[in-house]
Amino acid sequence: MTRGIRIMKCAPAFLSTLLSALALSALSPASAAPSAQSWFGDQGFVPPSATMIVACHGYGCSRRAVLDIDGAWLSRARTMMSSAHGSPEAERRAIGEVVRAYTAYLARQFGGAPDAPRSPPQLSGQNGQMDCVDETANTTSLLLVLEGQGLLAHHIVERPQSRGLFIDGRYPHVTAIIAEKRTGREWAVDPWTKAPGQWPDILPLSQWRQDS
Repeated sequence: MTRGIRIMKCAPAFLSTLLSALALSALSPASAAPSAQSWFGDQGFVPPSATMIVACHGYGCSRRAVLDIDGAWLSRARTMMSSAHGSPEAERRAIGEVVRAYTAYLARQFGGAPDAPRSPPQLSGQNGQMDCVDETANTTSLLLVLEGQGLLAHHIVERPQSRGLFIDGRYPHVTAIIAEKRTGREWAVDPWTKAPGQWPDILPLSQWRQDS
C-alpha cells in the first residue's frame, strides 16, 4: 500500500456517525465497554443475536437488512472453521475465508450494484454500498456470531478500533478487531478495501494503524 498523505474517504456523507464511532473505538478496551457487543448500542445500531444479523449498508448504516442465521449458513461456517483450530494463524485464515463468503452473501442479499471498494463518495446512500462503518458493523456481527457458536478457539472479538485524525493527513477509518487469547495480540479484520467475495485485510493492528 502506498505510503504518505492520502485522503481515503470512508464515510463522506455520514461524517458525524463516523466520528462518533471513532471517538468511542479510540478508547482502550479496558477503559471502554467490556465487549464488542456494546459498540452497537453506542452507535445506535442493532447487535447480532444467535439467529439474526441486522446488516448495515448505504453508508453510516443508513440502510439495514435483517438476515436470518439459518442452519445451512452455520453449517457452512462451521465447516470452514472446523479444520482451523490447530493454531491462531490457521484460524485467521479460516476467518478470512468466512468473511470472504459473507461479503459475497451480503452483496446478493442487498441487491443492486456490488459494493465498490473504498467507499467512493458519489455512491453514498445507495443500496448495497458500504463505507467502513457499515463494513465494521457487519464484520463484527459476523465475528460475534462465530464466537457465540463456539467456532473461535484462538481469538476473542473486541471493540472496533480506528486510525486517522485528519491532522495526520489521513481520513478517519474504523475496523473490526479480534485478539489472540494466548498473547492478547490484536488483529484488524477489514474488508473495506476489497470487493464482495474477495479476501479481507487481516493485519496486526499496529500495522493496520500505520497504513494510509
